[in-house]
Amino acid sequence: MEQLKVLIVDDEYLIRNLIRNRIDWENRGMCIVGEASNAHEALDMIEKLRPDIVFTDICMPFVDGLELSRIIRDRYPCIKTVIITGHEEFEFARKSISVGVADFILKPITVSELIGITDSLRKKILEERSHSREFEKLKQEFQKSLPFLREKFLNLWITQDMTDEEIFDKKQYYKIQFGTHSCTYQVAVLETSFPNQTERPTEEHTILLSMGCKQRATAFFQTCPDSVVFTNGKNQIVIMAEIQDREFPNICERLKENLISSRKCLVCTGISGRHHKLSEMRVAYREACRALDYKVFVGKNQVVCYEDTVETGKPNDPPDTSRLEQLHLYLSAGAADKAAAVLQEIFQISFSEIAQMRLAALDVITQCQSVAIEQQAEDFLSTKKNLLTKILLADTLPDLQACLTALITSTAKAVAQKSSTRTGRLVQQVLTYLEQNLSDPELGLPSTAAAFFVSPGHLGRLLKKETGQTFVEYLTGLRMKRAETLAASTELKAYQIGEQVGIKDPHYFSILFKKHIGKSLNEYRNALK
Repeated sequence: MEQLKVLIVDDEYLIRNLIRNRIDWENRGMCIVGEASNAHEALDMIEKLRPDIVFTDICMPFVDGLELSRIIRDRYPCIKTVIITGHEEFEFARKSISVGVADFILKPITVSELIGITDSLRKKILEERSHSREFEKLKQEFQKSLPFLREKFLNLWITQDMTDEEIFDKKQYYKIQFGTHSCTYQVAVLETSFPNQTERPTEEHTILLSMGCKQRATAFFQTCPDSVVFTNGKNQIVIMAEIQDREFPNICERLKENLISSRKCLVCTGISGRHHKLSEMRVAYREACRALDYKVFVGKNQVVCYEDTVETGKPNDPPDTSRLEQLHLYLSAGAADKAAAVLQEIFQISFSEIAQMRLAALDVITQCQSVAIEQQAEDFLSTKKNLLTKILLADTLPDLQACLTALITSTAKAVAQKSSTRTGRLVQQVLTYLEQNLSDPELGLPSTAAAFFVSPGHLGRLLKKETGQTFVEYLTGLRMKRAETLAASTELKAYQIGEQVGIKDPHYFSILFKKHIGKSLNEYRNALK
């Protein structure tokens, strides 16, 4: 049985002796650990012995029992104090309630009263300790669950409508620093997978890969307090970051390379547009997922920005596996054949009446219109009024499917043509930009991509498709053409020509010149004489 410690404080030895010998303390689960004749002596003993119960006379010299009780309450709130008083001091003793006294006992002290008070206090103290232990246990369990609760909140943040005030309160509680400053926010969603898997990996392997990559990503962003890394319900890694410039796609590119080299996995990344409110993270997450879906077209190990896939800033519904979402995706990419294949799947279900057929057709038309507006190709729809009328009036499933296939094909081609025009215009602007900034030694893919608000990966793919060369190959060739012109038309020295074409290192410039022109600078000039 757990023993409680008792301290007796009274300036009269006989009273202390009476209390000590009046009952069998050990039998009541207690032991007297000390006796004090005044308050000063009592406080010293309390500090050393830490009793559970203190019996103190109300009338003592220098410091009375009430003042001692107040001091004990302030310094040691867990200690229970019992005031010993006579009938003539009873009204005075009632003040003990205000200083936190647990009980009081009247003189002369009887056995029954002393037993009643001690048993009551023992029960109360043990109950408080039991509650305290339970509370500490719950607190420890809560601390263990805190990371999971934090992750749950972050997932609610990106999937449900929440006000800025709600987000701020919960963010403060979970000690999330992201969103502390007023600036621009972006969201990235990373999907990892195993390369060259002949068999489908188990769920355990997939989860372990995601966990390992998340740890790596968390460490990667450790120096960026204005960011948060967590996992969504699909075992994808979500990164929310405050950005002060246009470097977030480049940071994600470096993270991708880090994960590929360290985890030997495939990494696809979708990045949202820029947002300015914490409550817009739900929209940003949708955009990042939409960009991630474009891995179907750009391949593995790519970073895709939302701006690279959709021209307008109108938010879309969250991507899912429904056929209508797939249709939207293929139409947005200008993939007519794949969009037509999804249409066939949509109409494989059995219709019980023509009204159901037409409702399904309206869903398809809505997707075509939505994509046309997003991709700024809506003008072509005005030429398809007759086709739309045929769709709405079609009486048979074959006729309806034929008309819808024609509409889908037209939409995809119009989007592809619009995209090609935009791409050609962008590439031409980039080529002009390179021509005008050749002398800048810092000119490169990241800085050029940032200047045109596109991701480096996207710009590199566009330039490769249009010119047949990588960005570095094209830029180097451009610099050497300019260098050849300067060599033929001026008397500038090699290092001066190098500076004018953005190459500061004279030795490196000479190597490039000879490699591309086939002769050294002096040999080239001598051949012109």
